[in-house]
Order: sequence, then C-alpha cells, then structure tokens
Amino acid sequence: MKQFFKKLLIVFAVLLSLPVFNLQTAQAESTPGGPDLNTTAALAFDEKSGQLLYSQNADKKVAIGSITKVVTLYLVTKAIHEGNLKWTDKIKPTQAQAEMTQHDELTNVSLDANKEYTVQQLYQAAWIVSSNSAAMMLAQKVGGTEINFIKLMRKTLKSWGIKDAEIDNVSGLNNSYLYKGMYLGKTDSENKLSANDIAIVSKHILDQYPEVLKTTSQPELTFPSNEGDKIYKSLNLLLKGNRDYQEGYEFDGLKTGTTKQAGDSFVGTFPIHNTRIVTIVMDVKGEANDKDKRFRATQNLAHYILDNYDYRTALKKNQQVTFSKKEKYKTYREVKVWMPHDFNPNSFLYEKSTGNLGFNVAQGKKQAKLIIKNLPGGYIQYPQVKHAIKKIVPKKTKPSFWENIGNFFKHLF
Repeated sequence: MKQFFKKLLIVFAVLLSLPVFNLQTAQAESTPGGPDLNTTAALAFDEKSGQLLYSQNADKKVAIGSITKVVTLYLVTKAIHEGNLKWTDKIKPTQAQAEMTQHDELTNVSLDANKEYTVQQLYQAAWIVSSNSAAMMLAQKVGGTEINFIKLMRKTLKSWGIKDAEIDNVSGLNNSYLYKGMYLGKTDSENKLSANDIAIVSKHILDQYPEVLKTTSQPELTFPSNEGDKIYKSLNLLLKGNRDYQEGYEFDGLKTGTTKQAGDSFVGTFPIHNTRIVTIVMDVKGEANDKDKRFRATQNLAHYILDNYDYRTALKKNQQVTFSKKEKYKTYREVKVWMPHDFNPNSFLYEKSTGNLGFNVAQGKKQAKLIIKNLPGGYIQYPQVKHAIKKIVPKKTKPSFWENIGNFFKHLF
C-alpha cells in the first residue's frame, strides 16, 4: 500500500510539473491578451506599411459574403481608370437581374428591367448598400459575361499570390440563389477567402484606388425608382451620423458581408496619424437579430490597437541603416511604425525585403527596400508576384529546295 501511495505521489508531481495547455488559445491562434471579438477569424494591419497589428485564425478560409464585392469593384474601378468603362455609360438589367431585386433576402435596391442605369449609380449602390444585381450588371459590362468576369477575378487573385481562393460568383451570394450563367462551381458553393487574403485585397484597392473611400464614406445612397428618387442608409453603421459611430474612430469604409454561411462580417478602415488602419472581423457570433455585433467587434479591435500601440519614429530621414558589415544604407524619409508603449526602437533589426512591403533606402547609386526583421506583429503576407512575359519568336523552318535555288541566284549577282 505504501508503494502504491508513493507511486501516486510521483504521478501527481509529474502532472503538476507539466505546462498548462490552453485549448481555447490553441484553437483560436489569437494574439495573447487581445480584444473581445467573438469571431471565427480576425485581422488588423497598417495599410501603408502592411504591419500586422492583430491576428486570429488569419489563414483559415471562411465564407466572405458581400466582401466579394471588394474584388468585383476593384476590377470595375480598374476598367474605369483604363478607359474601358465610363461613369456615364448606361446599363439595362437582364430580366433575371431585375427579378432578383424583388426578393428582400437578395437585395435592397429595386431595379426595373425596362430602365437604364448609369455606371456611377450602380457603382454607388454596390458599395454603399451592397446591391447584388448592381454588382452583376457592372461585372457583365466589364467582362462581357458574368462567367468571364469570375475568371478575371480568379486570375487577379492568383496574380496577387492568393492561389487557393474559392470565387464562384461576383456578388458573394450562395450559388443556390443564382440563375445559370451567374456562377461557376457547384450549385450550393459560396465564395471563400482567408482574413489574410482579404487584407491583401484591401491593400491593393486602397493603395491603387484610394478614391473609392469617397463612395464608401457616404452615409446614404440616393437611387432612382418608379416613385422618384429613393434614399437608402449605408450598411456601414460606423460612419459618422450612423448609430455605431464613435468620435475619434472616423471609419470611412470599407465593406460589409452577410450570408447564412458567412455570418456577419466587416472590413473596416479609418485614417489616423497620416496612415490608415484596416480591420477585418469574420463571422461575428451572437444573436441573429443583433445587427450591431460586427461593428462592436470592430470597435473593440480598433480600441485594442490604439490602447496598446503608439505610432512612433523608427528611423529618421537620412539615418544610416546597417544590416551587415558591408551594406550600409540611408533612409529616403522618416520611417514610422506601430510599437507597444514600452518598446525600444533602437532594438530593431533590418533585412532586405523580398516582397512589396518595406521602405526605400540608398547607398550612393545602389538602392534597396528594407523591412524591420523584429517588427512587433510582423507584416501581413503580401507576396510580390513576378510576371515573366515570354517573348514570342516565330519558329524557324528549313527552306524548301526551290527556296534554296532562289536564294542561291539572289546572292549570286
């Protein structure tokens, strides 16, 4: 009996010496001591530098609902910039596109199959109140067909390094709600990306076409109807004048996403310290009739960042940067990053950037782009994808017998 108790005490001693395994933390993969979000996935980053400020399940692929329209409207904006589409161009909806707007669960902007709408009206409807049919009409105008446009979306995401995207339609609805010719894939498929993928998409559109914020920041939409102009409230309740607005957190975008599979999701962005924070909350849990939960989660995430980080100078202009004995550079401009309150910027280490992120430095005529190796939070996964354009050279064919005879006499005289 004494031997039994002795062994039992040894077992207890071993168990007590083992580290405690926090199952919830392991599953969530979230930042320790982070905000209360109650989300399936979340992420926050600095739009200018790509610095990652918060991450939870950022690589988990999830349904994205109408966040799909950020990709759709990126390509529409691109077409406008390239002169392939004009704001004043008019588009008439197909019968199927118009019919969809009569179903409350599919849209909130009514369209008439016998009427034409300008690109600008449809563009605003797709951004501000997430009109599915408006997005479809724009996609069809740019791609010729919605199927062609979906292929263009896939190709664009792939060129940005997002190789496992699931994009089957232009609106974000489940395919089961759509007519033939409006989707690819299975009849019940739904668009899926990870939070990090959404960060890449958001950075591309905000970097290249920041003017989209003039549209996304509008608190309401005025749209023509059979009874005259109708006013719709923006779905972004964080905008100034809307019920979830908080002073000091001046959100001006970007996109909501809601389906049964995606839950309530939101990509938010607000300017601060001459830069911009982007927040992503996916599938926020809570009561089905709680329309504010994704915006509360976004506010909690924004508060967490500003409560825990300072935006401070890491390098002054013309400051020397050394990351090896032989390579010393000077900065073109002041470099600022987000740091925890007690972080010492003198402890930063640097290395050459292999992607699109980083800051420019010079050594005489030699130039480089550097990143901070031990930056708090690190960087979003924002790969640089190089497109190798092959030069097409016609294959050389051997001359025929008669061509040889002709060439002989041609060079004889």
